[in-house]
Amino acid sequence: MKPTVADCTVKLGSGERAPRLRFREVRLTVTGGPDRGLSIVLEKSEVTVGKGPGNDLVLGDAAVSREHLSVRQEAGRYLLTDLGSTNGTRVSGVELKQAFVEPGQPITLGGTTLVLRDEAAEVSLGVSETQSFHGLLGASRAMRELFSYLQLAGSTGLSVVLQGETGSGKELVARALHQASTRAGGPFVVYDCGTADAQLIRAELFGHNPGAFTGAVGARKGAFQSAQQGVLFLDEIGELPLELQPMLLRALERREVQPLGVDAPVRVDVRVVCATHRNLAQMVQEGRFREDLLYRLAGVVLVIPPLRDRPDDVELLATHFLAGARPELCFTAAALGVLARQSWKGNVRELKNVVERTAAMARGTAIGPDELRLDPLTPGGASTPGAPADLSMRQAEVEAIRRALKATGGNRRETARVLGIDRKTLWRKLQEYGLED
Repeated sequence: MKPTVADCTVKLGSGERAPRLRFREVRLTVTGGPDRGLSIVLEKSEVTVGKGPGNDLVLGDAAVSREHLSVRQEAGRYLLTDLGSTNGTRVSGVELKQAFVEPGQPITLGGTTLVLRDEAAEVSLGVSETQSFHGLLGASRAMRELFSYLQLAGSTGLSVVLQGETGSGKELVARALHQASTRAGGPFVVYDCGTADAQLIRAELFGHNPGAFTGAVGARKGAFQSAQQGVLFLDEIGELPLELQPMLLRALERREVQPLGVDAPVRVDVRVVCATHRNLAQMVQEGRFREDLLYRLAGVVLVIPPLRDRPDDVELLATHFLAGARPELCFTAAALGVLARQSWKGNVRELKNVVERTAAMARGTAIGPDELRLDPLTPGGASTPGAPADLSMRQAEVEAIRRALKATGGNRRETARVLGIDRKTLWRKLQEYGLED
């Protein structure tokens, strides 16, 4: 029975004693002959079988040719090609040179029988004892489980879908997965599907030559070729318009792209990791996402819990962000308690902004609960020693902007981010308060 996306979905922090990773894998297994039991996972788009040491599956059967056959994943199917072998290749007893084979069909070459299997696999994991993993931080059970899953998934070629609310750190998780993988030395390329345009997506993903379309003044490799031998992170995959999804599916299945203005396709070796804040399985039921694309993307689905469901992580994260902003400062226990009790609708991103905003305006060295800037451009409660007892809203805004500008070295983009406002609002307030210079 073909495994479903639900079979491969991991909800972190579920409370199970032994976390388990379920995933789909396509495996070519020797079921008969001198190498019985030998097998390989089809992590590449094409594998070869034969006696020669350069094959992906090396057999000791004397009746097998040096380079006997290849199996290529194409459009969700498996194309078997006999590579000019001496004794031929048979599928379900029929000799052939090339044909699509189904999982479970016996493939005979010499005295050896092979079978393709597409099935769900399961591995039991322990809960990581560390509170960090390639840039990720977490003291909660959910995050320490995530570290274990990423460590294992990193060692495979599985495609991964990261599901979680906006601001939960999905890109950071994808980067950690990249660093934990055998592709860590390759590039990590981000493509935001939320900004995809029907007229430009082929050029942005697959590349183009000069003059391929109006405005194409130069050559561009595109996201797939830029990620060659590395990872392509498709952010907000749930926002990809339905009419554009077949192009992405074709590129993933064939492991090749055809840049605009180029006659021949280009082979690509890329691992794809996706992220979304949407429920893709539900979108499939509603007809807004292709089931075959989801099946191709979801080797394993990791559901990242929101920050409000893992308050044990707040202190660790807040302390880390504060050290990055102003290492001479610290939070009081009472302030950390206030932070831990927040709902954090914006998740880790919101916490980071609050900490940076608070640090930018802090006057003393120990930050108490009254000094937390939980909302942008508000006084935030009682002042620290030496500060005016009653700041007006205008004074508070001026002070917040000045301190944020100082903390960011005058970088207006960063200042707007720290304050939690857009750049147009910042520019208007700079003019209003005479702070342009």
